[in-house]
Amino acid sequence: MPNVFNFNFNFMLSRNNRLDILMLQGFLFFSLYLNAQSLQYIYPEFIQNGKVLKEGTFGGLSAPQFSEVDINNDGIRDLYIYDKIGKLSLTYINGGTPNVVDYSYVPEYQSNFPSFSAWVILKDYNGDGVEDVFAYSSIPGIPGIEVYKGYYNDENQISFIQNELSGGQFNILYYPGSSGNNNLYVSSVDYPAIDDIDGDGDLDILTFNIAGGIVEYYQNQSVERGFGRDSLLYVLADRCWGNFFESGISKEVDLSNNPEECALNFQSIEARSNIHAGSTLLTIDMDNDGDKEVILGDISFSNLNLLINGGSPEDAFMVDQFINFPANSLPVDLPLFPAAFFLDVNNDGHKDLVTSPNLGNDIGETYNVVWYYENRETNENPSFEYIQKDLFVEDMLDFGTGANPVFVDWNQDGLMDLVISNKSFFVPGGMRNARVYLFQNVGTPNIPKYELKDDNLWKLNQYSQNAWRFIPAFGDLDGDGDLDALIGEEFGKLFYAENIAGPGNPMEFVAPEYAYHLIDVGQISRPQIIDLNQDGLLDLVLGERNGNINYFENTGTVNTPVFSPEPTNNFLGKVDTRGMSQVTGYSAPIFLEIDGNIQLFAGNEEGKILRYTDIEDNLDGTFTLLDDDYGAIRTGREVHPAFYDIDNDGFLEMVIGNIRGGICFFKTDLKSEITGAITISSNLQLQLYPNPSANLLVVDVNNAFTPKKIKIYNLAGQLMDDRRYAREIDLRNLAQGIYVLEVVTQRGVLRKKFLKY
Repeated sequence: MPNVFNFNFNFMLSRNNRLDILMLQGFLFFSLYLNAQSLQYIYPEFIQNGKVLKEGTFGGLSAPQFSEVDINNDGIRDLYIYDKIGKLSLTYINGGTPNVVDYSYVPEYQSNFPSFSAWVILKDYNGDGVEDVFAYSSIPGIPGIEVYKGYYNDENQISFIQNELSGGQFNILYYPGSSGNNNLYVSSVDYPAIDDIDGDGDLDILTFNIAGGIVEYYQNQSVERGFGRDSLLYVLADRCWGNFFESGISKEVDLSNNPEECALNFQSIEARSNIHAGSTLLTIDMDNDGDKEVILGDISFSNLNLLINGGSPEDAFMVDQFINFPANSLPVDLPLFPAAFFLDVNNDGHKDLVTSPNLGNDIGETYNVVWYYENRETNENPSFEYIQKDLFVEDMLDFGTGANPVFVDWNQDGLMDLVISNKSFFVPGGMRNARVYLFQNVGTPNIPKYELKDDNLWKLNQYSQNAWRFIPAFGDLDGDGDLDALIGEEFGKLFYAENIAGPGNPMEFVAPEYAYHLIDVGQISRPQIIDLNQDGLLDLVLGERNGNINYFENTGTVNTPVFSPEPTNNFLGKVDTRGMSQVTGYSAPIFLEIDGNIQLFAGNEEGKILRYTDIEDNLDGTFTLLDDDYGAIRTGREVHPAFYDIDNDGFLEMVIGNIRGGICFFKTDLKSEITGAITISSNLQLQLYPNPSANLLVVDVNNAFTPKKIKIYNLAGQLMDDRRYAREIDLRNLAQGIYVLEVVTQRGVLRKKFLKY
């Protein structure tokens, strides 16, 4: 976490004060970070269904994989989670309270872990007391296993350095074959078992054959060759470990009648194995006889299958199976493709059972994704009792798959609320459950607090089978003084919902209409409503799946917008959010005014935020990439940012939604152009007349200030107009009331109140 220094300033401005900033009343609080782009995690309070969420903004879980590890070298086993869908490392510190699930999410340790792509297992292979990492290969197109050696850095934090593995062209594990060395194959879909199978102290590997169906046993011969546990020297010791065959057609596996033979001969296996698509393995000695049983998950089913080993540590032979495991409790029923993990969750000294989906996409369960079974016996003879399906997730904001936040003052009370949409929740049978949520800010201008008020805005859930992944944006499209809504969706079109509440009233919408102006950007429309060309008319900016940004110029009027179905520019700023070697970019654009200039912040598929400048008067040109990884933070894939000064300290906060279905909040060092509560004061450098005014307002600014833009806000702090500076402003489209006119100049911001009658 970066160092933070707090300063308090009281600006006392006099008639002769030449400070060209807004006259502030009271104190201005802000944080100064040592790094100009440092971002600090913050955790606003969220209330859902009357419950304060302890881990509300921790970002969601989708396909978590679990490992025990002492992260901070305090002698207590902490928790490492790799989320397969989010491709993200998550770090939890264990408080160590006996018989209690006592973990605290500490994201500051996440950067100590390398980037991974499919599966991760932490095990201490060399016996030095520090967990090492076995992970799927990061080399595109090369399946295999990478190894990272763990150590503690000078701050007693676990860190890793990749092992230099010999034997082949790539830095992955190899084993000797009949015609040279072969890479030790593990599919990106599967989850292997890395364990001491033969009981000699070093770590062996069980993984499904490249064609599937049978498990191959790779024996580590480090001990046998006199190296202790220090080396990783693998040989293929058994082509059909346990002598069973998994077809993927039935929940039951085929067991052999002969301890010396595979359940099927290899010719039959090769003929049938193309139907097998993925499996997960967990090895446990369930009966304390020295050999390993297997808990098996399959991509085709929602159950776990326990296979009983009637052989020996050196020669496994599966003799029985229990297809609904655990048999003495509520069996696992986790659609689809469950993986099992063996770790002490509640600090009682006994390793428990945790299961989660192993899919790399969102067609399986998206909320009840961590089934927790407490071990009521011992590690030598475990007995698992079902506790819950939503371990950790119960205290998070988790919207299933995807989260797209946007700030808006829904009830017009001057506090910015939060609207969050998702792609969908899991529904059996391939159905969808896409929703938009309203979290009302029930806090104060300085301390926000968000409470769930509506879990189905605009009743968009009714369209979930034909349109999903709703992404809302707000702006006064019809010029009546209140904010309307556009909602993007999976297939690139837009819903339009007109707000009929009138200025200053809580939002009230008519039923949304589909296919607004017949706009269609292909897949995944992510809208922002903004006057980008600064002509006084609100334009549309849409991100999309391909990673480009589409600009639709408004050629109508303030009250009657006109947009062509085809974008004015479908490659705005030449922005491309795709990562290296990626075909999709999932661009999520947000244009902001920073220090009087427009900047673009664009989320992408990799989970990065790209930052661009040189935008004004350059809509047909190329924007300048200022930062290809703003803040260098990781919250998961397909990120969607939103910004607002939620604590009224003069600096913007950023909330990021991600594919895991959650959100994370950050304090930024970006100065806010306007805070959540407008402060009103006179400024002798700015004159407005006539004031009050009915139709035309004249704006006079001291020429030394060089005015650039004009913004008009209502007293709730809502932006009503945003245009290039002009000396005369037409007020006919504003409702009667009191407003604040803001002039953005090269030397600062000037504001003054006026009355429209």
